Amino acid sequence: MTRRALLIQLARLGDVVQTIPAITALKEAHADWNLDLLCPAHLEEVGRIIPGITAVVPWDGAAWHQRARLAENACKPGHVAEADAALRTIVDEPYDRAFVLNQHPRAVLAGALLARESTGAIVGGPLDQKRSPWANYVRAVAGERRENRIHLSDVFCGMCGVVPPTHLIPIPAPVGVLPLDLEPIGQSEGPWIGLLVGAGEQERLVPITAWTSLIADCLGYLHQSRIVLLGGGPEQERANRIQTALPSSLLGRVWDTTGRLSLKELALVLTRCDVVIGADTGPLHLAAAVGSKVIGWYFARARVHETGPYGEDHWVWQAEGGAAGPGDRLITPEVWPIDETIALLSNKPAGPNRDWSLWESHRDRWGAYYVQAGHERIAPSQREQIWLELHSAPVG
Repeated sequence: MTRRALLIQLARLGDVVQTIPAITALKEAHADWNLDLLCPAHLEEVGRIIPGITAVVPWDGAAWHQRARLAENACKPGHVAEADAALRTIVDEPYDRAFVLNQHPRAVLAGALLARESTGAIVGGPLDQKRSPWANYVRAVAGERRENRIHLSDVFCGMCGVVPPTHLIPIPAPVGVLPLDLEPIGQSEGPWIGLLVGAGEQERLVPITAWTSLIADCLGYLHQSRIVLLGGGPEQERANRIQTALPSSLLGRVWDTTGRLSLKELALVLTRCDVVIGADTGPLHLAAAVGSKVIGWYFARARVHETGPYGEDHWVWQAEGGAAGPGDRLITPEVWPIDETIALLSNKPAGPNRDWSLWESHRDRWGAYYVQAGHERIAPSQREQIWLELHSAPVG
């Protein structure tokens, strides 16, 4: 009889996309399982295009927030019965196993009520929560802000009890039709360069002046290049300000898609971009997942070794100058790697920059790792030891 498993990821777009290696690894280990995904309702269309997922169960976060709090603070039989009845409206029969990748009360509650067995970040139910070895490791790294070379995607694999996948399967180009005026994107000689002009957090916003300078230089140095501005509704004003600051002679080579695309359409546009540039955001990880090359600008609290774009041959500019330790500050750059990014786009060596370091992505049997540009491609030695220790560590 085919086993039914549910992977629970109730965080943001970037976390859902970075769950893909765990999904692939679970299917490699259990090819006969039906693996469903429980994710926020607004991310359902992304979940449906992830290879290896049989079905997507949408999660109404607003409706469930209160139930999870009740389960956490005063878990009475009536609260659980109410939650259980609501769950039955979306799931007819309990799963054999749930893999819970969040430590939030709502995720723990869902795993306990939707499956006969629950594991992942938390082992046990709402009344008997214990963090798994991998969850303890992530908590220690986050609390101490110590050096970490285990990628978040690979941590998710560890939480699911599997090693990183042997092969990566990119999200296939979604089938669909773009708005008529956007259909030419990626259909003529390029390169086509996507710019993610926004970010989910204010601290991760690249200044408009930096984007404007990068666009002007791209279009000036790369004579056949095209720029695609990418973002949701909140980014429309930023995109307008960027275009207003550009010389009118360049605007015919700039395509503004902000606020006009569904997530599925965004994935389609990303497949048509030769390179996508942006901060550490969900759409940047989606670009890597659909097979586009990615150049990340990592600053604020983003760290390349933890959440750099997953896969091979991606580049990340990491802002330098942050203090280590629990009180580390935000890294707010004063200069941006514009000339250096143009060099990468031109397939030329990027010169040194005292404010930013350049890293290139690789993979091995223990997952993704980054090596600083100009250094030999050698994986950090501590990764294998961490894997061996955590996979045999007791629950606590």
